[in-house]
Amino acid sequence: MKAFKGLLFIMLGLVSASISAQTLDEAKVRSAINGFSTFADQGAYEYLGRLFAPELTVDYTSLFGGETSKVKREDLLKQWAGFLPGFDATFHDLSNVQVTVSGDKATATADITASHYLGEGFWAVSGSYDFALVKSDENWQISAIKINATSEEGSRDILAEAPKFAEANLEQRQARLVKD
Repeated sequence: MKAFKGLLFIMLGLVSASISAQTLDEAKVRSAINGFSTFADQGAYEYLGRLFAPELTVDYTSLFGGETSKVKREDLLKQWAGFLPGFDATFHDLSNVQVTVSGDKATATADITASHYLGEGFWAVSGSYDFALVKSDENWQISAIKINATSEEGSRDILAEAPKFAEANLEQRQARLVKD
């Protein structure tokens, strides 16, 4: 009987450790997903880059057509830095984040409303994101992102205007950084 209790104690300990590890990984995945939207909105590309795998799959076909593409993280960040800072503000509001971790891979989904403001112009897209992540050391990196657009509000016209202001706006924002 003592042997059975001892074995049961060990098994419960292993299950508990496994649940804790999965909970920690889920928390790290959620942090990466939420950081993705926050860093993009704040123009914190040096931090945003840490959240991406060296190469990732990007699928915005439901929004813009075209094809799914594989891109290097540096190229994606340059593209975003030449676009997102052109807006007066963006807000990628994530909710209902669902995470599944399986070893060194994870998937996540999140509902999204991405609002973009430029002067009097406004455009928002709503839908969901699908993410794939891989564990690198003890960190989780986004290896794929797909938007599933379901509705839009406002005018897409501001999307063509934003790049005209991106470089100047980014320089102004960088000048306001707190430095040593």
